[in-house]
Amino acid sequence: MREPKRDRAALARALRRYREAPLGDRLFVRGRAFLADLTFVEPYVPRKGFVVDLGCGHGLFANLLREASESRRVLGVDADERKIAIARLTEREGLRFELGDVASMPPPPCDGVTVIDVLYLMPAEAQEQLVANCAQSLPEGKTLVIYAQEMRTDPRYLLGYLQELVSTAIGFTKGGGGQFYYATRDEMTAMLGRHGFVTDVVPLPRRPYTDTLYVARRLPK
Repeated sequence: MREPKRDRAALARALRRYREAPLGDRLFVRGRAFLADLTFVEPYVPRKGFVVDLGCGHGLFANLLREASESRRVLGVDADERKIAIARLTEREGLRFELGDVASMPPPPCDGVTVIDVLYLMPAEAQEQLVANCAQSLPEGKTLVIYAQEMRTDPRYLLGYLQELVSTAIGFTKGGGGQFYYATRDEMTAMLGRHGFVTDVVPLPRRPYTDTLYVARRLPK
């Protein structure tokens, strides 16, 4: 599969939206931009319509989605009150943020849902509920995009796991209750299939981790 065209200029514009944020948060957002291959993921998200970013954190990917296409309206949702407060500093026409539990609250009806590097913090039953909620909210043919590290026997998986241990220990990442819930590729595609999605699996290129992109399209109900 050909690598999609990346919009690095949109990412640079998104990062500039945080100039009013405290220094620690600006540094965290820039670190996330460096470690997560967000410009690879963005082209797989619908270019038009209403997109909901679940577990948006500080809102960087939601900002990238909006910067890359003015035809998108984007809502970011996260349970971390402080991160949402920072994200709201970047709100503007076509982009807003809400505080909410992404596992239990179905997203509003929309044209696409994104879940970026979040599921590993949720137990299996919560992951299942989130996917079920997305299936309820997405019409036939619409897209759920999940970015996640794939659990497999690979030194890169161990590297990503250890990095998350450090991140949660020092408080950069919250959730999981001290545990991580990574899924194998088969487990992820099976879960999506149970809720009416057909999924294309896209390995991210040249990554030091086992990051994988799941592009799932809603089948007729």
